[in-house]
Amino acid sequence: MKLLTRCLFLFTMLFPIWAFADYTLGTGDFVKVTVYGDAELTREIRIAENGILTFPLIGEVKVGGLSTVEAEKKIAEQLQRGGFIASPQVSVVVIQFLSKTVSVLGGVLKPGRYPVTRPSDVKDMIAEAGGITPDGSEIVTVVRGDKRTELDLHDVINQHASKEETTVAGGETIYVGSRDVAVVGQLLRPAKYGIQGGMRKISDFISVAGGPTEFAGETIFYTTSISGTPVTEQINIDELFKAPNSAHNKQVYPGDVLYVPKAPQVYVYGEVQRPGMYKIDKNMTVMQAIAKAGGLTMRGTQRSVKLHRKDEHNEVVKQTPSLTSVLQDEDVLYIEESLL
Repeated sequence: MKLLTRCLFLFTMLFPIWAFADYTLGTGDFVKVTVYGDAELTREIRIAENGILTFPLIGEVKVGGLSTVEAEKKIAEQLQRGGFIASPQVSVVVIQFLSKTVSVLGGVLKPGRYPVTRPSDVKDMIAEAGGITPDGSEIVTVVRGDKRTELDLHDVINQHASKEETTVAGGETIYVGSRDVAVVGQLLRPAKYGIQGGMRKISDFISVAGGPTEFAGETIFYTTSISGTPVTEQINIDELFKAPNSAHNKQVYPGDVLYVPKAPQVYVYGEVQRPGMYKIDKNMTVMQAIAKAGGLTMRGTQRSVKLHRKDEHNEVVKQTPSLTSVLQDEDVLYIEESLL
């Protein structure tokens, strides 16, 4: 993160003041017009909504849409054409850049509105805002009217992102959110983790959280709001790690949530070697649950297995299952003592 912030800062040092000559004047800009050799003509003027500034002797001059160099030439031509000055030398310097600004908000050191004073892109504007804070994300959102674009600053700096997505011309909002991704549920180290370095994919965050516990389910619930509306997708954990390059191993974004739920459980007690709570594997049967519990004791018998299961009214119903019956979450198996 420190290296990224330094890189962004350096970009602001690469453009000297003379680059402002490329700036296109617009409504609201405040300029200082100087005619060398005639101090009385020096004026500080705000450009009106129609792109016009009013200057002594020549009146209204349309400068909106012109660069400062072009505006200087146009004012000089009108002074000369009107016979006021034979060979005028005119300077136009922008004092306040107000016609084209970009709002940089969120996890930057100096959030605010910044003028676009030269050809600029997203990284330039973030650098103007002092760079990203330690808690800021490297994934940023650029809003242009109704359009939202998510950009990875590493791609922007390395020029892997398109110029159409990264270039700013004024009117955009750049939002640097929190870089935290919540990784919760049945994991060894559930917590919030930052998007940094090479950590980008779902499998990266499941791994850094220590992986699933022994009671974890088979799926991850991945929730993202990148489109503006929360969307949740279920992803099989085993398939995710068997094929890490598959489309299921998505790139995560700030604010995303990865949730690994608890697997269905069955409680096995009575005449078994290791009574207790056990994870129900896919399509696990009564016989397999007894085997997980270490098998029957000397007093146990397969003929005396009872199943306690909640019905649709949440009432417990006692059943006598077959050994091949498939178990459900919260089932309770009781192995009775043999009467023989």
